[in-house]
Amino acid sequence: MNKNNTSNRSLFQLFSRPYFLVPTLFILLIGLIFFVDTYFDLDLYEFGVYPRKPEGLLGILSSPLLHGDWDHLRNNSISMFALSAGLLYFYPRKALPVIVIAWILSGLGVWIWARDSFHIGASGLIYALAAFIFISGLLRAHPNLLALSMLVVFLYGSMVWGLVPADPHVSYEAHLSGAIIGALLAVYFRNSPPRHFPKAFSYDDIDDDLSEEIERYGPDYWKQDTDDQNAKLRVNYYYREKSENDD
Repeated sequence: MNKNNTSNRSLFQLFSRPYFLVPTLFILLIGLIFFVDTYFDLDLYEFGVYPRKPEGLLGILSSPLLHGDWDHLRNNSISMFALSAGLLYFYPRKALPVIVIAWILSGLGVWIWARDSFHIGASGLIYALAAFIFISGLLRAHPNLLALSMLVVFLYGSMVWGLVPADPHVSYEAHLSGAIIGALLAVYFRNSPPRHFPKAFSYDDIDDDLSEEIERYGPDYWKQDTDDQNAKLRVNYYYREKSENDD
């Protein structure tokens, strides 16, 4: 088989996987919305969540798709892709319920108690996914999932500063609502099976029954032969006269 065909097939299989395809389509969607909003000056921020106003309820569904500027879009796109891909790969059975519930409840939390302003962006959902992945790994105590939790801490540990009102232009309310919802979902779904992994190593799995070896070779089969222990190293030297060709 042609090497190029094999490579193309492998890339196609990778791109068609849900854990790659779904985050990619979402990033393309929010990028397209941002481009249309910017190019046509549509002021789509008005479709964000506006707390405690009936018309602001629509923002619960639309606000994660809206972003204020390129930096906002870029930062959320990178984080959203990485976290949603990790969620879809490691928790394929519960990824969709977690995303849908976190999307709605984090937005609802913003609508209930946030400041009077338009709140837009996918950061609330990002905080929900980060909290879910981190706490799920701790609760399940599986080596692979714990490693993923530690990776989230390493890459996104600084997100904790987004939970406090440090910047008036940042919706810490969305961050906090998302983190709380993600943590609660991790506890609620703690018994649901994640992706199947090979059984983790355990010392209990080691077969230390040596009866067969003892029966075949005797109880001292593992000891070195006494004759071998007392044997001395012997080195033999052979001499020959030097010839003219040796130069």
